[in-house]
Order: sequence, then C-alpha cells, then structure tokens
Amino acid sequence: MDRVAYSGHGDLPLNVARLVERSDGQAPIRCVRLTHAANSAMILCAGWTARANDDDEVRDVQLPPWMLHVLGMTHGANGLVCKTIDVPEDVAESIVIEPLGAFPLQRGSPLLPQVLVDNTLDLSTTFGRQVAYVSAGHTVAVLVLGLPYLFRVHAIATATNPAAPLARVGRATLVQLAQSTDASSTLAKSSRQLDEVWASHPWRERIERHGFAGYENTVDDVLFHLRLVLLTSSEYVASHGLLVRGVHGVGKTLLLQALGAQLRSLGIPVVYLEGMSLMLESAVTTAFPSPTAFLAHKLQSLADFGVLLLDNVEACFEENEVSPMGRSLLQVLDSIGSRRVVVVASSTIGLPASATRVGRLERELELPVPSEVCRQAILRRLLLAAALDAPHNDVAHRVALATGGYVAKDLVRVCRYALASSKLQEAPTVVWQDFVKALGVTTPSQLQTLNVQAPGAALASWTLFAGYSALKNRLLELISYRFERKEALAALGVQSVSGILLYGPSGCGKTTLVRGLAAKCNANFVRVQSSDLLSKYFGETEKSIRDVFARARASAPCILFFDELDAIAEKRAFDSSGGGSSSSVYARVLSTLLNEMDGVGGQASEVIVMAATNRKDALDAALVRPGRIDQALEVGYPDQNDRLAIFESYTRRMPLAEDVDVAALASTPFDLRSDLSKMERAAHMTGADIGAICKAAAFHALRHDVDAASVAMAHFRAAIASRLERV
Repeated sequence: MDRVAYSGHGDLPLNVARLVERSDGQAPIRCVRLTHAANSAMILCAGWTARANDDDEVRDVQLPPWMLHVLGMTHGANGLVCKTIDVPEDVAESIVIEPLGAFPLQRGSPLLPQVLVDNTLDLSTTFGRQVAYVSAGHTVAVLVLGLPYLFRVHAIATATNPAAPLARVGRATLVQLAQSTDASSTLAKSSRQLDEVWASHPWRERIERHGFAGYENTVDDVLFHLRLVLLTSSEYVASHGLLVRGVHGVGKTLLLQALGAQLRSLGIPVVYLEGMSLMLESAVTTAFPSPTAFLAHKLQSLADFGVLLLDNVEACFEENEVSPMGRSLLQVLDSIGSRRVVVVASSTIGLPASATRVGRLERELELPVPSEVCRQAILRRLLLAAALDAPHNDVAHRVALATGGYVAKDLVRVCRYALASSKLQEAPTVVWQDFVKALGVTTPSQLQTLNVQAPGAALASWTLFAGYSALKNRLLELISYRFERKEALAALGVQSVSGILLYGPSGCGKTTLVRGLAAKCNANFVRVQSSDLLSKYFGETEKSIRDVFARARASAPCILFFDELDAIAEKRAFDSSGGGSSSSVYARVLSTLLNEMDGVGGQASEVIVMAATNRKDALDAALVRPGRIDQALEVGYPDQNDRLAIFESYTRRMPLAEDVDVAALASTPFDLRSDLSKMERAAHMTGADIGAICKAAAFHALRHDVDAASVAMAHFRAAIASRLERV
C-alpha cells in the first residue's frame, strides 16, 4: 500500500485500457483500489495511467474528474492510498447497481438517460462493453451518448459466490437496477402526492392574506408555470424560467415573498435571492474564488426539485453587457436541463437578450399598474383592520376611483397618511376627509416625472369653464363611453373613440377645457407641450414620445393631451417621384407617434389621446383618421350666450358697481374692421380676451382710486379700449 499524489487531469477515455509496465519487468498493474480520507474505496479498472519506480512505489496516478468527485478530492490533493489487487478470475452472473446520475452531478437531474429507461440501449450490453471489473460498494462510470453516468455497485453474484466482493464483467453478465432506488417510480410517487396537496391548497386566499391582493390572473399564471415544471414530466416542460416585469412599487417583491412562504409550507425547497444584495455580498466576500462558486453555495439547499426566486434580477445585468454575477446566473439557468427546478425572477426593466432567450428566462409576465377593480381589492386588504366611519367596501371603492395610476406602494402611503391623520386628531374612526388630505399630498410614483394632474385635482376648472355647453356635453359623452360604458359599445360590436382633436383659434380655452374634463371623469391628466419633445440628438425625440405613452399607460385611466400637436405631426408632402420631401427627422417622429397611437387605441386601453391645434389643416392625414384621432371638435369663438357666461364667471367674485351691464359687455364690438356688423365684431372675442378685460378693468379702478370698492362700467370700457389699441 503506497501513498501517492494526484497529478493530472485525467482526460483519458473512460475505461480504455492503458497499461504501464513496471520497470522491473513484472506484470503490469491491471487493477487498483483507491481510497481517500473516509470515503469509500473504488476499483480503478485498467483505465488510468500509473507510474511505478524500481521500489514498486506508485508515484503518480491520473484520475478522471468524476473519480475525484467520488473520492472527495481536488486537483493536486495528497493522501491517496493506492493498492494493487489481483485480477479476479470469476465472471459475474448478475450485478445490481444503483444509478447516481450524469457527471457532473446536478440535483434534480435524471438518474438514468432516457435511452436506457426506454430500453433503446440495453443496460447489460452497455455496461459489459465498458466495465471490465466491479467491486461491491464501489463506484463505476459508463459512457452513454458521450456523457458519463455514475453507478454504485450494490451486489455481485457469481457461480460460486452469491455475494462476491469482486468479479469480472462478461458478455453474459446480467446487469439490473436496484429496485429500492428506482428513481422514476419514486419521483412519480412523490409527484402524485404533491399534486394532491397542491390541488387542495388555498393559494389565492393565503397569498392575499400575505398582503398581495388584486392580481388573481397573474397569480394563476405563475402557479400554472410552477406546477407545470414541478409536477409534470420534463418532456412537456418548455421553459423553467419565468420573468415577472412591472414598474417600481407594483408588488413584485411581495408576490415573490408570498409565493415563497406558501411553497415552503408545502415542503418545497425555496431559495430567495435579491439582485443587489447578491452583487454586494459577492463583491465583499473572499470565501469563494468566483461568483459561480458563490452562487453555487447559495443554491446548495435546493433538492431534487425546488424553486429559485430572484428579486430585482436587473441588478445583475448592465445596460449593454452582462456582469460576472449575471453570467453566473445564466450558467445556473443553463445547468437546469431536465431538473425540476423553477426560476422565477422579477425586474423593472427589460433584460439583455442573452437572459431571455430560449431555455433561460424565456417566459415573461407583466404585472401591470392596478386597474380600478384591482386597486379596490388592494385597499380592502390594507384597510381590513382600520376603524372607518363607513363600510370598508364603500371606502375602498371611493378611494379606488380617485387613485388612477397609483401602484400598491402609493396606496400604502395613502392609507398610512389617512390613518396617521386620524390618530393625530384623536378621532375614533378614519373619515373621508382624512383620505382627501392623503390624496392631496401623495403623488403617484409613476407620474412624478410628467406634468400630471391627479383625478379631482382641478375639478373647479370644469365648473369655471363657462359657456360651450354643447361642446362640453359632447366631450363628456365621448369620454364616458371610453372609460365607463365600454361594455355598451362592445355589445354592439363597435369600439369607443380613440382620440379627440380640439381645434380653433388661440385663447378659446382648449387646454383648460381638457384639464377640467379629466378631473370631471376621474382620470389622470398628462399634458405634453409638443414642441418640448423635439431634440437635436438622434433618436431622442422618438424615445421621448415612447416614454410619454408608456407613462400614460402606467397611469391609466388617463387623458394624454398634446398641446400644439402640429409641432410634431405636420402634414407630409410628396414630390412627383413618390418620395417624401419632408425631413427624415419629422418622418421618424410622425411614424413613432402613429405607432404609439395604434397601441393605445385598442378597446382594452384606458388611455385616450386628446390634442389641440389652431392649424388643423397642417396635420398629417394619417393621424386624423378613424382608429387614431377619429373625432375633431371645433372650439371656436364664443357666441353671445357663451360670452355672457364667461363674463359672469370672471366677474362672479368682483365687486361690481350698479351701472355694470354684463350683457352689454358681452355684445361689445371687439374687432376694428368696419365691414363687419357689431355682432360679427363681438364674435371675435375669445375667453382669454374676456379674462384680460376683467383684470384690466380692476387695475383701471385701482388707478383711479387705490381704495376703490367696486369696478364700474367706465373701467370696463377703458379696459376694452386699451385692449383694442394693442390689437
């Protein structure tokens, strides 16, 4: 018995005889038993190079990687005990072996190749062609389709000994699998038991109790994917990876935590990793030589099947390249193979194509900004233990109506603020006014980078927008069919309006009208100054347009309003050859705008596009057509009744003298052209003109008397005269 040191890679083919004659001319070493530490000894069957000196001391032995694994050794390890054994003469009649799996061993991988399970390859023939000798209790390797599979020898029977310790493998040797370790039957039995428990488990109720409410369809999709991988035959599983995407605060982390808690309650191994923490911990630790080794240590608790939850996985991937930890994660995904391991990852942004290709995080689920029904379910869960002055369902419904575009994190802030406000006042219950205060100070996280008005924030602008009754009623009707009565139109097989254009002269209140309309309809209002989208950098304008629409979709229900639309949607002109004569920049911008409008024009969308222009004839025809902007409403000069209503609105809070005749002011000529009648000249007065006249009249009153208590008719006439001089 001699101690030797491993020195080599062991890249010789499996079980191929390569004999080294001893220097003394005696018989070559044909069979060697190796032992290291407390691990089981095994038989080295004339397959690896051994060199001996004149003193019969074996100096070096080359071993394959799988043999090192069985012995518990690493490259260059010392202390290997090597002993030559006489070649056995007895031929085994039968051998019982236990499959250990393909090398490198992976938890959850099939213990036998499918060709042996299906008897496409005969086990006895395959084993007998490659293995020369076997020893009870030791490990051997068999090459199947180019991959080494490890087997532990349980029992050997020869003609003279039913429990032989050592034997030769012959052509007639029968090789059988140990019945007690039949992997396929054991796994099938455990799968059936888990399937029964899975089917009876109250998933939705338990996950909602954990705090994740309102996304029943998403939960069902994730559970379907988990069940498909964990409980279904591997041949039916297309992908083990699932990516859950959503904006910040929508509830991705809470979903993963709730899933992890329920899976653990069923006895399923779960590993939860957070992307940024994983990156930081890997950077500071020195116990592992590489991120791959560090990640392997983190995942060592996963058994034959299990679930890996990766939260904020985007932290492991840079914008245009994959970090070392990201590469290690991809290696983990690639190594899953046919194992029953599920990877559920969450991200707020898109991942590189290398991470989402087939076999990795191939399937993607979107966790959208909650709808009104979803917000109501979330609020019911948040207010479950709160003392309210009204039924919980009623309060949740009212708050849900006023929180369009809010994500779960925002709703938590609203509820906490309302509860804190009630506590500070030492009130026994939380009243509606507490929620109003909370809504006033809570801005939806998705809307902080846009010029956004929350629902109800400018409701007064709707009532203060005087006149134009027919136009206002028409707009309310169109918007209500879009947001509230979609089912009625769907029953008739038609879609609601997708876009509305308001056109008319400047100063008639188009922007104010749309702002008030959004408040009246409990929708978010996103105002975009079209000229601000233009950029001198290549592609930035198109990116800005895409970002605006993405934010609008995230804040649904929403009215997306483009002011001065003609700045980015000017009519294209074509020359006689058919080519576009407009610049390629404006062509790309218009194309992006048209594509995005097609995306929000669907029946399921809760975003409606409105636009304003005073140059309707300058807009491209592809934009102003059914399916995009299919309603064009004129906001023209106010008529006599409208002007009267506007004057009354502006003077409602002004102390007027007794001689002020508002009706006469509404009919005052405002155009200097002599070819027009008095009524026609008055018709060219806009709402902005009327507001300016009322303000100027107040200044005229103060100019005459700094302590003036009212505004007289003379002050209004002076204001109109001054206005006409500037015109």
